[in-house]
This record gives sequence, structure tokens and C-alpha cells, in this order.
Amino acid sequence: MDIKTEQKEGVLVFFLNGNLLGEHANAPVMEKLKASIDEGNKKVLFNLGELKFINSTGLGMLLTALSKTRNAGGEMTLTNVPDQMNKLLVMTKLKDVFNVHESEEAGIAFLQNA
Repeated sequence: MDIKTEQKEGVLVFFLNGNLLGEHANAPVMEKLKASIDEGNKKVLFNLGELKFINSTGLGMLLTALSKTRNAGGEMTLTNVPDQMNKLLVMTKLKDVFNVHESEEAGIAFLQNA
């Protein structure tokens, strides 16, 4: 799992590349998210365009990230969701829990108005 972050128009953008599996892959994401929230950045976008595979642990990490962001008074969105993960979100009925946008630009626009 490769994680890159970037600030774009007041939004912290996470770029996840590879497989989102297991605790060791999730810990760096949660550490960066916590540091960002502690710094006052409460608008978070996960660009999943390069995500190859996600399992239930990875999905749980995204739910935890959503919960932590919203509990801090912020908002989170997912963009460029791969087909496999989109099917998983529909199957688990989590598609309505997450804000999902087709593009990074649409996600940033949503967060700027949230």
C-alpha cells in the first residue's frame, strides 16, 4: 500500500495505491488523518482511483475515518471508486453512508460546500 497526501483547495486528499488490507496498511492512513484533524483540517477526500483491492478490514478503516472526521465536525468523501469496491459498497448497503463522487473535482466541490 502506497499512501500520498496533498492539500487541494482546503481539502486533505489521500491517494491510496495498491491493496487496502489488514491493520499494518491501515495504521499510516489513520495516523495521517488524526494529525490532519488535530491541525484543524476537517475536509477529507479519499481518491481511490489506484486502489487495486480492498477487504473488510480496509472498508472498516474507511468507516472509522468517516466517523472520526464527522465526530470532529468535518466531512469526508470518496472519489474514483473502483468497480470492485463500488459493488462492495452497494452489497453492504454502505453506498448511502459514504459520499461518493465520480471525480476528485466533484468531491472537492462537495466538501467546500459542506
